[in-house]
Amino acid sequence: MDERLACNFLFGIIAPNKVGIAKELLQESEKLSMRNLNKHLLLLSLLFLLSCQSILKRNVASNFHISNNTKQLVTWETKANAVSNRSNEVIRVEHYEIPLRLLEQDIDESLDSEVKKSLIFTKNGEQYLRWLINPEDSKWHLEVKAFLQKNNLDSEPKIFFDGYLTASRSMIIVNPTNGASFSLKVSTNKTGGKWTDKKQTWKDAQQVRKMNKYLQDILPNMETESLVIMDEPGAWGIKELDHGMIMRSLNDLPSDGHYYLPAFSVLHEEEGVRIAKLNGSTDVAKYWDKHFNQPLAQAMAEYFAITGAWYDSPHAQNFLVELDRDMKPTGKIVLRDLGDSYLLDDFVKNTKFAAMTKNWEEGKVLTGKMITSIGLLHGNSPPSWLTAMEYKEYGWNFYIEFEKRFSKISNIPVHELTMTNMKQLLFDYSIKSYNTTTDSWQKFLHFANCMNGEAKTLKGESCPEFYLKKQKKIQCFQGINAIIN
Repeated sequence: MDERLACNFLFGIIAPNKVGIAKELLQESEKLSMRNLNKHLLLLSLLFLLSCQSILKRNVASNFHISNNTKQLVTWETKANAVSNRSNEVIRVEHYEIPLRLLEQDIDESLDSEVKKSLIFTKNGEQYLRWLINPEDSKWHLEVKAFLQKNNLDSEPKIFFDGYLTASRSMIIVNPTNGASFSLKVSTNKTGGKWTDKKQTWKDAQQVRKMNKYLQDILPNMETESLVIMDEPGAWGIKELDHGMIMRSLNDLPSDGHYYLPAFSVLHEEEGVRIAKLNGSTDVAKYWDKHFNQPLAQAMAEYFAITGAWYDSPHAQNFLVELDRDMKPTGKIVLRDLGDSYLLDDFVKNTKFAAMTKNWEEGKVLTGKMITSIGLLHGNSPPSWLTAMEYKEYGWNFYIEFEKRFSKISNIPVHELTMTNMKQLLFDYSIKSYNTTTDSWQKFLHFANCMNGEAKTLKGESCPEFYLKKQKKIQCFQGINAIIN
């Protein structure tokens, strides 16, 4: 019997008034002629009753909980991570209440209304934002507190959200009053990884939002077999402190649509083995090469071909394997945290998003070449079931699959791509830098706008049928109309 049932069993329905409960107990005691009731026993009973009442209040405050699949993600993030083992239990997280007039705000019109109501509320006729305080942070949130004090505002932390730790500084958040579930990321000087002191800047948040808007515009227009994106539809900033808070969606996890298995859990000593065996495999390294490494290469080929972007430091924290309800890989890979990326200027300048390269992070806008890399164990420890040679093969197989898929999408001959030398580091990165000045690359880059789902280039030239076929069917009809007209 749990504590709530025990309370009901012992004392019946509990009234909110503690004094009233105590009086009713005493009256019942008299009616039952319990004249010799020990005062200490009565006191103990009352304390137990009040303890139960606090538990009930906690349950009432949490009418909504995270879905089973979201909870599983939390467990993988915190327990199936070779770098650290963390709590996967719910935390009542604190936040500051900041008037929106003092903040920078960049949110999508399509932001889920329940999520928006969770973050933005009205008090005394003014809109406020709930600015998350990472429960492990003992440094950065004090700057926010000082900012509030400087503006003669209430700087006392408030409690509203339920939260769960992850492997990084992000937290999975639940609104206990409407059930909205999402992820928030703020600064903290303690995380679950090797990079502990991580400030979330407003500048970085702006870059994240630029990339998110780019993807939101083009992804609905393009056919992708392997690529799934974790949307980041909202960000807020304290400009004078260069502090940011980023909101990330959880896709269909809250509705238990799929499981999302973090890549570092794939490469975990125990969990990688467990799920491979669950799917009938005894060769764990080969299983995850086929069902994670190679699909990841295909997803990255699709991502690069339609955006001209590549992660600055792609590692296991950035990727998740989509599993169905029976925990079988679907062949799709989820990409997250896409703001920290290289942009190929030769591609982006030929799209309507050409202005995006302005104010992009210094050194991350490339011309004439594209640096690509993959480091699945960067910052992590290898499991015993994956040898150094097998990890090298992961690097080889990644680029074999990437180049095959990218060639199919871009029409750049695969033999030209494979001629590029690859550098490999032990249990770390595999790296290739492609020369984008060749004729075949230049032709592909010329039609970059077609890879954004448009019917014509920026100069008004109709997109070739080869590229129109990469667009979703409705876009193909638009392309035909463009050719006719």
